[in-house]
Amino acid sequence: MAGVDLDADPAIHVSDLSLSYPAHGGGRSFHAVEGVSFDVQRGEVLALLGESGSGKSTLARFLAGRAKDTGDKSARIRATGGDAHVLGTSMRRLNRRGAARLTAYVGHLAQDAGATLPPELNVGDILFGPIVERTKDFDRDELGAVIAEMMDIVGLPLSKLQEYPYELSKGQRQRVAVMRSLMLNPPVLVADEPTLGVDANSRPRIVDLLRWYRERSSATLVLISHDIGMLEALVQDVLVMQQGRVVGHDDINAIFRQADHVYVQQLAQALRATAYDEIADE
Repeated sequence: MAGVDLDADPAIHVSDLSLSYPAHGGGRSFHAVEGVSFDVQRGEVLALLGESGSGKSTLARFLAGRAKDTGDKSARIRATGGDAHVLGTSMRRLNRRGAARLTAYVGHLAQDAGATLPPELNVGDILFGPIVERTKDFDRDELGAVIAEMMDIVGLPLSKLQEYPYELSKGQRQRVAVMRSLMLNPPVLVADEPTLGVDANSRPRIVDLLRWYRERSSATLVLISHDIGMLEALVQDVLVMQQGRVVGHDDINAIFRQADHVYVQQLAQALRATAYDEIADE
């Protein structure tokens, strides 16, 4: 398998990709993604949108190199057609060693990641964890300064570094999870609903953190989000999925204003309605 190419452009190349889950409990295998193709140029931000069950989270996990990153065999994703290349690496031919290498460069924020933070570690150890797992040779003071800057951006006092996940609110845990996904400075970040569980007043802080990260790293981002503020602030291109297939792919403004697919129009209207509801709630 070829090595990771940090200069690959497009950073993500998906060609006629189909993904499925294995048969489980006597049933048939489940086809989650069918014949999807798209590119994400280096340094760009793509949003994956779609209703629950559209295949977007499956696609995100696969692109992040976490297809088999679960103890439940029935939840492991299998490529059944086409391929995807992330930083020049074939995801279909990715073995365990290759996945371990690739995930040092591809960050992944799973859906509701704040709920799965290690309960035995305090916030400081959770944030240092990804670095310590990869290397013992790092500047602790320099890293501490970066963490302090991120804590300030997301509105968490430094005293929270000594606290454990059970002492934090759901929204605070989610903010810690987003910070943790950035600790290795990944040139590609795949984030599934980064503002999930965060109150409307605090969501802009996560948007600010991701904007800060892009400005300092020029990272390529794939975001699943129904937070209209995040989409408008960060995203250039939008790919809309329905029942495992792509039903819209264009510049964010074109998708929301000139959509020619009925479902895309309905999704755009729903996102705007949700945004206005949240503003009213404040």
